[in-house]
Amino acid sequence: MAVMATYDELSVGDSFDTPTVTVDDDTVRTLIGTGGYTHPLFVDEAYAAASPFGRTPLPGQAVLLLLGGLVERSGRFDRTVVALTGFDDVRFRAPAFAGDTLRGTVEILAKEPSSNGARGTLVMAWRCTNSDGTTIATATARMLFRRDGTGS
Repeated sequence: MAVMATYDELSVGDSFDTPTVTVDDDTVRTLIGTGGYTHPLFVDEAYAAASPFGRTPLPGQAVLLLLGGLVERSGRFDRTVVALTGFDDVRFRAPAFAGDTLRGTVEILAKEPSSNGARGTLVMAWRCTNSDGTTIATATARMLFRRDGTGS
């Protein structure tokens, strides 16, 4: 079981892997439908088959959604987390498909305490890979924490 950590307990250079999620056809269809995707790559199997991908990929934004869930499921962050405040440098490096098992890796890049010291932002490198080790997506994530330790 992962050990939860507060902002002050984490250090630059700390890293961890998330649990995994296997993407199935239903997940792909649900995320495409819920996301409102209408491009033929996502809704026309013949079009997707004739594309360079050869089949329907999972939209990149859906990969980020799953990666965020994996980071939460890692159990590494306690209730002092306030919010995910943004992403920088998001890159989709390779497609993800139904049948892929995805895993996240998180590395703490920087700690930015607030001016009054009550909060702090962790800057983290997020990477999503499939079961072959291919990098699917990378991003720099920023997460705001309370530093009072109350978790409320």
